[in-house]
Amino acid sequence: MNPPRLVSIINNLSKPGAKEVGRKLEELCQGAGVKVRATDEFPCPDGFLENSDICFSVGGDGTLLHLLNDAVKHEVPVAGVGLGKLGFLATISPGELDEALPPMLQGKYFVRQRSLLGYSSLNGAESLALNDLVVKSGTSGRLGRFSVHAGHELVAEYACDGIVFSTPTGSTAYNLASGGPIAHPEAKVMLMTPISAHTLTSRPVVFPAGMKIRVEIEGSQPVPSVFADGREAFSADPHFPLEVSTSDRSFPLLEVEKHSHFRVMRNKLKWG
Repeated sequence: MNPPRLVSIINNLSKPGAKEVGRKLEELCQGAGVKVRATDEFPCPDGFLENSDICFSVGGDGTLLHLLNDAVKHEVPVAGVGLGKLGFLATISPGELDEALPPMLQGKYFVRQRSLLGYSSLNGAESLALNDLVVKSGTSGRLGRFSVHAGHELVAEYACDGIVFSTPTGSTAYNLASGGPIAHPEAKVMLMTPISAHTLTSRPVVFPAGMKIRVEIEGSQPVPSVFADGREAFSADPHFPLEVSTSDRSFPLLEVEKHSHFRVMRNKLKWG
C-alpha cells in the first residue's frame, strides 16, 4: 500500500485512557512526517474522514462502528485501537503502537473489505450495518411472531424474542451470544439466528450473499424494535416487512501485516 499522507484520529474520551493514546498516535505520526487530523468530538462530525488516507479510532468496537457510513462513503480504511475487553474489530492494543504504527505509516498494512448488511423498511432507502441487524419483540416479556421469506419462498415462522441477522464480522457478537455459528470474515454469507425461540427445533440458518430476506410480523402485536449495530435502526417505528441482504458496498478495515484472525479469536474467546 502507499504510505499515508493524511491520518485521521478519532478519540472517544468516554473510554479511560483514550486521550493519552490519541496523543501518542499524533506524536508517532508527526514524528514520521505524516500529517494528522484529530478530534475528541465523538461521534465525529459528518465528513470528517474526507480526503484522509487512513483513520484510527481510539475506543472500542462501538467507536469504530460509529464511523461506518463516513468510512464507506469516502473509502477510508479504519483501524481500531482497542481500550475495551471483548471487541473483535479494534485489533490494535495501546501497548502495540510503538511496534505496529511505524510500518503502517510506511504503507505496510492490509485493507480487508468486510461485508455489510443492507436493510430497509417498506419502500425505504437502504441503510448499512457492519455487525448485525436485530429485530426484537415490541413488548418486554412476550414472544414476537415473525415469518421469514427468502425471495418468494417461506423459510420459517418463528415464535421468539427476536431474530439476529449477522455478517461474518458480527458473527462473534449478538449472533454468538444467541447460539449462532462463527463465520470467517471472508465468507460471503449472512447468518440468521432466532433469539430464545419457543420451538426447540428452531436453529440458525446461513444464507448466501445475494439472497434477499424479508421479515414480516404475524398477527396483532406491538411494532417490533429494530437495532443496527446496537443502535436504533430507524428514527420512527419501522414499516414492516423489512428487507435484509448482503450489501453491494463494503467496509474497509485496516489491519497490520501480522494480524491473525484466529489468534484474536483464541485470545478473546479464551480457547487456549
